This record gives sequence, structure tokens and C-alpha cells, in this order.
Amino acid sequence: MSGPEPGGSTPETTIERAIQARLRSLDSGNYRANNELVLNEFAQYLREHRDVTELEEITVLDCRRYAQWLRKRVDEDDDLSAASVHANGPYFTIVRAFLGWCVDDERLDKNPARPNRVKNALPEYHGDHDRQFWSEGDRDELLTFADERVDNALDGSQDDRERAYRDRAVVAMLALTGARGAELFSDPRDDYRDGLAWDDVHIDDGYAVVFGKTREQQAIPLTERVTTALNGYKRVFAPASDDWPVFPTRHYPTLAKTARNGLAERGLSDDEIDEELEDTTSIEVLREHDITPPALSKNGAPFPNAAAM
Repeated sequence: MSGPEPGGSTPETTIERAIQARLRSLDSGNYRANNELVLNEFAQYLREHRDVTELEEITVLDCRRYAQWLRKRVDEDDDLSAASVHANGPYFTIVRAFLGWCVDDERLDKNPARPNRVKNALPEYHGDHDRQFWSEGDRDELLTFADERVDNALDGSQDDRERAYRDRAVVAMLALTGARGAELFSDPRDDYRDGLAWDDVHIDDGYAVVFGKTREQQAIPLTERVTTALNGYKRVFAPASDDWPVFPTRHYPTLAKTARNGLAERGLSDDEIDEELEDTTSIEVLREHDITPPALSKNGAPFPNAAAM
């Protein structure tokens, strides 16, 4: 460790400095943002309620009192829910993971949030499955609806067919593979989640590779109904290459901007770009010149709960 700073603290043991080091070690934008929120609140609680500002001062009792404070906030209808602060919820797991990281980084000798008497002070939570998953009946109804939309779009415009086939593929992937929206769509706050690409989908072999919840590449199986939906969608949509996202954005200003920027990078003048875009759609220009469009954001997913699943 480095020498003491004025006032007796060292960079390794000051809670705020340790939190900043922890945040710098995290890659995910969302996970980093959640850690920053929870850990800064944890540090504030320790400072204001326990008069603790140094890592080495944090005791098991401090962590237990923090757990009890979280529980009190839930019981008093504060802005926290049992889903947020139970033993496997984000509040407790982020604090415990932070203190565990401090042990690994040799800032602490042991993790004061690890003993069972700490987590036992948290509220119980038995889950609210309706918030995260479709019921079996809802799933079957939505799959049937998606199939009917495809049938009804067969005599419609190209745009109608593309949208219907895309939405059926989205439903099939979410309902039948166990994949979450975060693994299929892009996340503007996470550089590692830029959407599932066709290169990641192995239809003939019956699997796709996604960036999973563990932040590692993992294979998910594709059932026959899923591969049928993906095959139909790919045939109708006709991506220019397998580098294209499976579910590109349909936000027209974004597509137009992507087309203009891509054509400019290929050396076309403004007048030539205007001419290219005059009598055709942006997606057709992207397809013709093999300019990869951005993936659909999880916030723009076409079905309720798609981003959370």
C-alpha cells in the first residue's frame, strides 16, 4: 500500500476511493451505473449513520445495520421494493460483490457482508414472475397472433411483410429460447451489447450465440419453430451480409443518417447522396451498398416486457 495521505487515510482504504476503483474495473455501462448508485448510497449510509469512512472500519454489524435500514425503507413504502433489496437483489449483491472485490484487490482482509446474519436481516422476496415472463397462455396467444400477422401481410407491402416477419421472429426468440431482450437487442449504455447479428445465428445447426447475463458468449438452442420464423424473416428481409443485426432499428431518421454517413465514407458527394436517397428507402440504400444499420434498441422492442425477458 502507498503511504498515508493527510488525515491518515490511504487511497486503498478510503471507501470513496475504493468505490471509484471498483467502478473503473467494470465494463458494462448499465452495471457500472447501478454500482455507482448503490455504492455511493452505501458509503453515504456508513458515513451518516455509522460514522464510518474507511474500508477497514466496516464491520459485520455495520453491514447488518445497513441491511436493516434497507428493510425499514421497504416497510415504510420508500422508493425501494423487496425485489431490489432481498438477498439476491441488486442492492445487497452489489455491496457484497464490492466488498468481495476489495478483498481480492487486497484492500480488505475479509468481506464483512458475507456472514448469513447480514443477509438474514433483509426482507424476503418470492418473485413477481408476471413482471419478467409471459405466462404459458400469454405466450401461446402471442405466438398465434404473430403467425396470423404474417399470414395477413403476405399480400401487403414489402414494409408490412418485413415488419410482420420480424415481429414473429422476435416473439419466437423471446418466448421459446430463454433469451432476454438484452441479448437480442442493443443497449446504448453497454458497449458490449450491440445486438444479435446474423453471423451469430446458426439456423442449420439449431443454435445462436449471445452475450449472456454472465457477460460471456454462450450458445442457446433454437427449436424448429424458432428456426422457421428466422428463416422466413431472413428470406423476406434479405440482409446484405451476415454482419447485419438480426433486428435492425426501424427508426427512419436513424436509418437515413446511417445511409448518408455510409455513402459519404464511400466518397459520394452530397448531391450524389441526395440522388441515391431520392427514389428509394434508406434501408434499400443500406442493403444495396452493404452499409450495416444499427440494431434495434432494447428500449424500442416491439412487444411489452421484451427488454426485460
